[in-house]
Amino acid sequence: MIQHIDLQAILRESIAGIYDDLVTRSTGRAVRERIERQFVDPGHAPIAVIDFTGVGCLDFSCADEIVAKLLRDRVRVLVLRGMTDGHLDAIEPVLETAQLVAFAVDADGTLVPVGPQDGADALLEELVARRLAARRSGGVVMLT
Repeated sequence: MIQHIDLQAILRESIAGIYDDLVTRSTGRAVRERIERQFVDPGHAPIAVIDFTGVGCLDFSCADEIVAKLLRDRVRVLVLRGMTDGHLDAIEPVLETAQLVAFAVDADGTLVPVGPQDGADALLEELVARRLAARRSGGVVMLT
């Protein structure tokens, strides 16, 4: 099962007012805690897709609180959609430091590892084996 997360909607539910930026550790913590409450089976490490569409600025502390902590503590595989270069600039070093890998969905739907490459192939194979992703020509893997 894949857990889908609309990050902009959760941000707006978590923080009073219309706010599209993910900055400060406390904001990241509030958003992550709300995401964690949405998991159907909290004891099971799911595959999650976080959609960043509509999210403005993302700082390192929020990337750590949301992306790294979810990967470390709650989800087996994390797929990132709607990413901007600015989002990636914050997430990549956080994942490198934590030695965690997530996957970004690029413009054509291909899953691209973000963070260290160690373990990325095994996670992609797991997605393919569970029929949540498929191999296409040239060896690229796309969500199904």
